[in-house]
Amino acid sequence: MAYQDEIKKHFENNKAIFFGKIEDGKWRNSEKKYPHILPKDKENLNLLPTYRNSLEIYLQNNKRNLKKHIYFHHLNSSQAMCLNFFFPLLEEKELDVILKYLGFENEKINYEKTCFEKNSTVELINKNYRPTNFDFYIETMSGKEIFFEIKYTEQEFGKAKNDEIHKNKFNDVYKNNLKVINEKYHQPEIFFKNYQILRNLICISENSYVVFLYPSKNKKIKIQAETAQSSILHENVKNNLKNLMWEELIVFTYDNVKNSQIKKQLKDFKEKYNI
Repeated sequence: MAYQDEIKKHFENNKAIFFGKIEDGKWRNSEKKYPHILPKDKENLNLLPTYRNSLEIYLQNNKRNLKKHIYFHHLNSSQAMCLNFFFPLLEEKELDVILKYLGFENEKINYEKTCFEKNSTVELINKNYRPTNFDFYIETMSGKEIFFEIKYTEQEFGKAKNDEIHKNKFNDVYKNNLKVINEKYHQPEIFFKNYQILRNLICISENSYVVFLYPSKNKKIKIQAETAQSSILHENVKNNLKNLMWEELIVFTYDNVKNSQIKKQLKDFKEKYNI
């Protein structure tokens, strides 16, 4: 069974435990309903209960820059997953645990600049195009930047069409910002086949890092992430890409946080997401 199907089956089997007798939600505008989708007007239930109220207030206060994705009501939404994991650490100011796991024990979090849905600073050089954005972003007091791309059941990092629109964007935005990328990937047709990964990786620099965070059982994502480190990046910046697995990060976080509410959230997180 494919990992995506395995997780959908998990939600189907456990929906009553998590949500009681709530009805299934619809896929887009179709009339067909699916157990792994919540009704659109119940999408707030995708936020784990311990921090649900605080997180709803946070989302409301930041709605200009933090918009829910169109599929936020899907139980396997990676955006909801990201919020459920990182928000308690942000709220309780315990994100230093993540820095410790990444090997930055001597750094301190700049909480004023740390946020969800951070736009790529590289792509902002040209205002004519919508920049990619990262699911979560940490900035340290010394100026280190850490960009998180969160994956759950996605089947792959996204590709792009080799069409006029993307060719223009390649020439206007990406062509001159590929210094950390091996030359093979400087060709537009190859760039578009690895579009999302490369859009993420170009944010790497001497003082900035990209983190791919995914479940170990999502083999396709794992292979792509490992290939990015072994084959796409130049040797001198390979360590600026951190490939992390949910299973290991959750255990480390649980063992190192102090707040009991966060520990409760992490227990619920593991159960909900079958990690």
